[in-house]
Amino acid sequence: MTICSTGGGMHGMTMALPSGSWTHSFEEDADGVEVYRPTATFAFPPSRKGRKVLEFGAPAGAMAPGEAALTSMTPGPDDRPRAGPVTRLHPLGMGRYAVGDASGAQEVIDIVEATPEVLRLSRR
Repeated sequence: MTICSTGGGMHGMTMALPSGSWTHSFEEDADGVEVYRPTATFAFPPSRKGRKVLEFGAPAGAMAPGEAALTSMTPGPDDRPRAGPVTRLHPLGMGRYAVGDASGAQEVIDIVEATPEVLRLSRR
């Protein structure tokens, strides 16, 4: 199996979905790869444009094996995060997940790197 990386070490790296809250560290984005850091423990620099937050977790209701829930939160008019609808992540294999919402809209994300310190993903 080939694992893509955007540099740095690969020790302890996995392509499995993370859990918990991850905040977009857009200053580190490169080559179409979005970088997220743990919301509770990373010291983010100040940002005038606000930061998107991804919440990974187990949803309510029946799910297929390997599925997870994803809630995207974006800055609202008063800069406080506003949660969007909960979407389901369907595993496609090799670190790739289909993200679907109730309307049937779907996109695909690739987990490029997932460690306790960083989450790197690309969207298709």
